[in-house]
Amino acid sequence: MGTESTTETAPEPGPSASLHATAARGQSLEQLTTQDHDVLIVGGGINGAISALALANHGLRVALIDSEDFASGVSQESSNLIWGGFKYLQTYDVALVAGLCRSRNLLARAYSSRVQEVRFLAALGSTSPYSPAYAALGAHAYWALGRFATGRPRLLSSRSLATAEPTIDSGDVQGAVEYSDYLLADNDARFVLQLLLDAVDSGAVAVSRVRLDGAERAGDGWRAEVIDRLTGDRHAVEAAVLVNAAGPRATELAALTGTTLRQALCYSKGAHIVVPQVTESGRVLAFFDDDQRLFYVIPMGHRSLIGTTDTRVEEAEASITHDDRDFLLEQANARLRLPQPLLHDDVIAYRCGVRALVVDESEDTDRDWTELSRRHAVEADRQRATISILGGKLSDCLNVGQEVVAAARKCGLAPGVPDRAWYGEPPAGVRDRFHRSAVRAGVDEPAAARLWRRHGRRALEVADLVEETPELGQPLSDLVECSAAEVMVMARHEHILSMDDFLRRRTMLAMLETAETLSRDPGVERAESLLFGPGPERPVSAANESGRGAA
Repeated sequence: MGTESTTETAPEPGPSASLHATAARGQSLEQLTTQDHDVLIVGGGINGAISALALANHGLRVALIDSEDFASGVSQESSNLIWGGFKYLQTYDVALVAGLCRSRNLLARAYSSRVQEVRFLAALGSTSPYSPAYAALGAHAYWALGRFATGRPRLLSSRSLATAEPTIDSGDVQGAVEYSDYLLADNDARFVLQLLLDAVDSGAVAVSRVRLDGAERAGDGWRAEVIDRLTGDRHAVEAAVLVNAAGPRATELAALTGTTLRQALCYSKGAHIVVPQVTESGRVLAFFDDDQRLFYVIPMGHRSLIGTTDTRVEEAEASITHDDRDFLLEQANARLRLPQPLLHDDVIAYRCGVRALVVDESEDTDRDWTELSRRHAVEADRQRATISILGGKLSDCLNVGQEVVAAARKCGLAPGVPDRAWYGEPPAGVRDRFHRSAVRAGVDEPAAARLWRRHGRRALEVADLVEETPELGQPLSDLVECSAAEVMVMARHEHILSMDDFLRRRTMLAMLETAETLSRDPGVERAESLLFGPGPERPVSAANESGRGAA
């Protein structure tokens, strides 16, 4: 085990990483390449992060790599919903919905500051396949499947709807159903990162920008060859079991390791657009589009997120098209009462990802696309010492974590029994200690709540910095609500190697503002200086890698 002398001929140009990030990454890379690991996880999205958290808290030695930044694949392209899958009742997949509701309820209790209940308002008009009364019956069934953990559903007449949510054009609406689900208070990528940081706190090793280039059996385990994409250096990593958490690319990784998957993957492209705020009510608005498929208008900071599409694609990568944006704008304009229609110029940013859907070899994938199940599967191959995670979603991540621990046991590992829940926010005592520190530092209550939500126990470090130097506690600008103290703590812990990492995944800034606005903002410039040090002016990316308008 150890570093090899060869280098990749054309390594990815490295970003100007901060001294903190460079030093921390170097230490993690050394641990990755010089220590023995029970498990090597390939993929740092939601499946990889939750697997690392579960396995590390069950006493296993865990390493995780991602060829890009953490959560930079489909885990940064979701609707930000933590939900029980109400729309899957359309296909009568009651077992899936019940399981998603259980996981949703656990997440909402365990991460109460990060996962927040929100009201959904579904307007039912001529494109709805269901009458308001039938939809209300479904909403009550959904409420029951969720063990009555949320607010009670209610049926609204078209007249009541016009009063409750005047933004909805009620002219074609026969009625509406209001019910509750959950929404991430910050963005999906940040939620994934927080899970991964908790895994690191529990002993896991995680390194981004490291690509798996090959793997061969070594005794009863694996010897993986990885490439540091920032330097081109090749390293060897040894682990007893290899976990495939590559998301839509899981079949490619399975082929590389010689693992035969018992189930197959199909791909669905989901696209969203971000526009100026449509409603100040805080509700998620739901509609049936012209194809009788659900789409949503979702709160996202001071903006609105519209989507998603559900388009079958053949490849694991896809980008938003003009047709996607035209469709979303068309559907929204037809159902909303706005001062003026939404236009292409109103689109601030977009999100586009490919979902991996699990299908049995015998399953007919040519039937109605939306009827394919959104379940996940965890396959353990004891002979090959591999665990493959297929499908999966934010809402179902705790079930995935539990199943991966069971799969590790099937592969011959011996996970222990944690002395407390392996997931969740820090204990109440830590939270109380932070709030006392925040009061001493003069941090107001809304800012303290945001710091706790975004950083957990690391919020104590922010409060300590502000108590020592109060001016570090001020927002960097009207646009950037992070303080200098917060960015300094992020630089220490959050593996930020580029401004894309900061703007797109550690914060929501790239989803809330255009690249032009970000490039002119003094708070963004100050954050860049805090993260990467003073130096010549660097271009500031909008961090939406596919780029606004690049359809």
